[in-house]
Amino acid sequence: MTDRFLNIAYDQSGSDSHDLYAKWSKTYDSELSSNGNVTPQRCAKALAQLSSDFNTPVLDYGCGTGLSGEALSAEGFTTIHGYDISEEMLALADEKSIYSVLKCFDPDIGPEIDAGMFHAIAAIGVISVGAAPPSTFDLIFDLLAPKGLFVFSFNDHALADPSFEAKVKEYTDSSRVDLLFKEYGDHLPGAGLKSNVYVLIKA
Repeated sequence: MTDRFLNIAYDQSGSDSHDLYAKWSKTYDSELSSNGNVTPQRCAKALAQLSSDFNTPVLDYGCGTGLSGEALSAEGFTTIHGYDISEEMLALADEKSIYSVLKCFDPDIGPEIDAGMFHAIAAIGVISVGAAPPSTFDLIFDLLAPKGLFVFSFNDHALADPSFEAKVKEYTDSSRVDLLFKEYGDHLPGAGLKSNVYVLIKA
């Protein structure tokens, strides 16, 4: 298994994401697995440690083939809603039988979800160079209920671009969120990549 799609993902603009993930869908799980993908498990564990209700619906934003949903389910979350821009990836997520809801959305418009609907949102490996831009943080924040938890990750490529962490600082400095958890650790060891995992709580 080569890293062809993984390398392309970090070199392209976000506008090409839909086509990339459609092509990548059939080999996505195996490619990430071969590189030791551990960020979904790290994010799910961090969210679980700070959660009091494992039955509340969790929005898995950018759920892809369902690797993040599997990690959330393994930590005890019972109701997971998966939204993604790729029909091809959603078809594979559906085969895992872990989602209560699976829907495709236009990234330029965002998912058709009422503001403040979710008390827990995960965006695992979603906001990054070559994927969703930092502005996606604003869209997700609007979907989060007051006192809701938001778990997400920035890999080394995102951390090398100051605009990503600047977005988090914008929210913490304005007291719209509190930072409950931040940890730097393995992401894709086989590719030599690490990531920060964050959990925020909305004011």
